[in-house]
Amino acid sequence: MSGFGAYEQELQSVLAGDMSVTDPSKFQSETSSLLGQLKLEARSAEDRKEATARYKKLKEEVDRKVLLGGGTVPNGAQANQDRARLMATNDKLENQNDRLRNIHNTVAEIEDVGGEITTQLAANREVIQKQQDRVKEVSSMADMASNITKRMSKWWA
Repeated sequence: MSGFGAYEQELQSVLAGDMSVTDPSKFQSETSSLLGQLKLEARSAEDRKEATARYKKLKEEVDRKVLLGGGTVPNGAQANQDRARLMATNDKLENQNDRLRNIHNTVAEIEDVGGEITTQLAANREVIQKQQDRVKEVSSMADMASNITKRMSKWWA
């Protein structure tokens, strides 16, 4: 039997629960070690594609088992603790989602206010520009009146 086949068989027996690996951390370390060996063997196997495909399938199965608790059946107290932890985590996630929604709403309100301020500033800029144009116009009229007055005073003097 090839090295790949031996490691594959050993990993499958661990996954099936034939070996006495009941501690989830031991289960995870044992399967990680076997997967590492399988990966190395798959690279050097004669039929590399098939070995790599089998490796990926086994890795997915190990990942699934690890996520489901390492392949062990939890006792009632452990299941209750897990359920309580899950509920607490769900509550935290809901609270964080609520906070994110509130932050999103606040940001939307700030954007609206910012848009209104920008619009008001543009209107104010337009008014100021018109007033500056009027001041220039009045100033030029005053200069023209001053020149006319000077010419008239020379004429009458």
